[in-house]
Amino acid sequence: MVSHSAEQNPLLKTYKYMLDFYFGDVSFDTILSLNPTKNEDFGIESLFIVSEQIGLVALKKEMIASNISNHHLPCVIFNKQNKPFIYQKNIANKKIELYDADEEKSFEIEYKQLDQYKRALFIFREESRTNFIDKLPTNNWFWQPVKSLWRAYIEVGFLTFFINLFALFVPLYIMIVYDRVVPNEAYDTLFVLSFGLIIALVFELVFKSVRSYIIDKTGKKLSLYLEEDLMKRLLSIQSQYDTMMTGSKANLFRELASVREFFATKSIIQIIDFPFFIFALIAIYFISPAVALVPFALALLIMFINIALQIPIARLSKKHLENIQSKQNFLVESIQGSDTLKLSNATASKLFSWRNIIAFGENIQLKVGSVNAFALNISQALIQLTTILVVSVGVFQIADKSLSVGGLIAATILASRAMVPVISLSTMLIKFKEIKDSLNNLKEFWNLPLENEKNIEIGVGTLSGDIEFKDVTYYFKNSKYSSVKKLNFKIKSGEKVGIIGQTGAGKSTILKLLTGLLHPTKGTVFIDNHDISTIHPVEIRQNIGVMTQEPFLFNGTLKENIELSKPISKEKMMELIVLSGLEDLVKKSAQGDGILVGERGNNLSVGQKHLVGLARAIVNNPQILILDEPTTGLDVGLEKKLMSNLKKIIQEKTLILITHRFAALELVDRIIVINNGSIAADGPRDAILNALRTPEGTK
Repeated sequence: MVSHSAEQNPLLKTYKYMLDFYFGDVSFDTILSLNPTKNEDFGIESLFIVSEQIGLVALKKEMIASNISNHHLPCVIFNKQNKPFIYQKNIANKKIELYDADEEKSFEIEYKQLDQYKRALFIFREESRTNFIDKLPTNNWFWQPVKSLWRAYIEVGFLTFFINLFALFVPLYIMIVYDRVVPNEAYDTLFVLSFGLIIALVFELVFKSVRSYIIDKTGKKLSLYLEEDLMKRLLSIQSQYDTMMTGSKANLFRELASVREFFATKSIIQIIDFPFFIFALIAIYFISPAVALVPFALALLIMFINIALQIPIARLSKKHLENIQSKQNFLVESIQGSDTLKLSNATASKLFSWRNIIAFGENIQLKVGSVNAFALNISQALIQLTTILVVSVGVFQIADKSLSVGGLIAATILASRAMVPVISLSTMLIKFKEIKDSLNNLKEFWNLPLENEKNIEIGVGTLSGDIEFKDVTYYFKNSKYSSVKKLNFKIKSGEKVGIIGQTGAGKSTILKLLTGLLHPTKGTVFIDNHDISTIHPVEIRQNIGVMTQEPFLFNGTLKENIELSKPISKEKMMELIVLSGLEDLVKKSAQGDGILVGERGNNLSVGQKHLVGLARAIVNNPQILILDEPTTGLDVGLEKKLMSNLKKIIQEKTLILITHRFAALELVDRIIVINNGSIAADGPRDAILNALRTPEGTK
């Protein structure tokens, strides 16, 4: 029986919450009974001891909570008083959802308040996840390539300095003409000044053109690098961290384009043009210090107004970004499932949902547009007010003999032009909030672990095909139940093994573990005595051919879909087509291997798609072949022909066959039966099949 004082221990209650997350309802009695010290004053050391006994990994870290990546949640964080809280959710780096286990309630704090929590406790199933804790999420993925282009930005800054300098010439020219040339009728001076100004204007035109060219070229370089890197990461992310929807992934490219354009092109021009305001203000000050106060004061007012507008814009930009992501997800899913919607008569309901998403998005866009328009209108009104006040102050300065008429005209022109970069910078500040949210989304994705971010071997060469699963357990993210549990089996090189079991038994998980798409939560998978986690993914898949249960076909020709990794000869292609049973399709099409399969293989039947998947699996002549439901969708005649061909293909190979159909099991000599993630039976094919046919075996 647990004492009342033990149940009031905040750390114990917080730890219980974490265990409930992983295992379901875990009692206080169970936790304390696992603590060998029997000390009800449950502390960090006790937590480590209990975690080790139940198969969890606990890690205490001195780190600011704002540096914790989303894929490490939930975790425990401690405030200044050392009180523990569950860090449950990060909502777009705006709101943070915490849970106080002591008070048994959730609450929200601002993202910046996370800096007050400077200790964290991580509890994982997989020990490998602790390797990524020290990898702090940063925006180096963006700023590093930007910094590498520093020479181009120096060139742009140099050109901008002279462009801004040339912009002062026209107002000063007008001042000299009014104050010196006209009163003295100095026409020779006028011609010289005019000729010099024309030369300056030509240089300004050339410099602006060169500056635009450099900025465009730099932006293109940056775009090529970042978009290629983003695509590489999308294709290389570790599967257990790949939880984003397809629409959200596609939306990352839109967000990347916005960030790149903002920081690498538009903002560059607006920031480097801002010094013109300083130059113009200095020039006006030398003409008349009193007049210079007017644009200076109004520039501060414009900046203050635009900074004040950041508050409503921050809320709206977050909602706008979320709406774009949900809209993209809905769009992609609806297009991919259009046939299902038609067959289910669900078109009307989907259109209603789409209408609501569009209406909500347009409403947000309208509000954002209204705030932006208000800011722009205020700024333009203040520019006009600048002209009025400059002229008004200038008139009094002329009356005091402190300013000439030419000086007033020059000051008026300079003041009006000086306010333009101020407004541009203010507009950029308004846009920055939306861009910042996109940058945070990209940062979170960019810092997800990739397949090749481990200590991996390269050069293992051709594998013979010996396979061993040793105490392998796997949990999907946030799942309380294991997909497979303590699997132990060996497959010798050249052995033919069938894996059967009910739907959801864990067969496909075994396939993904064997191909390196998933990594065991516990235990190890060996191929030829190599720990699979230390072999480069490319070399794993060079040695393992996989025919998946639902082959994905890309829009293109049959040839392009078979030779995905590298081109093959015409002779080799025809051999594959015959072996995989695609010969009839190719003959009837009259287009050879150039037949178009359509988007997602829509031009082919289910059975034909599976045959393409088989051709892909054997294209590199791998030593290990994994076939997942190879006869799905095939008629009896084609199934028999395929089985005959497969017997030739697998003669010297290690075969793993995953199937529900007993007919396909004639290819194997041994059967492993999987039930609820564990091995229920393992033995010779005929013995297992006979046992399954008896009433006792089917129970």
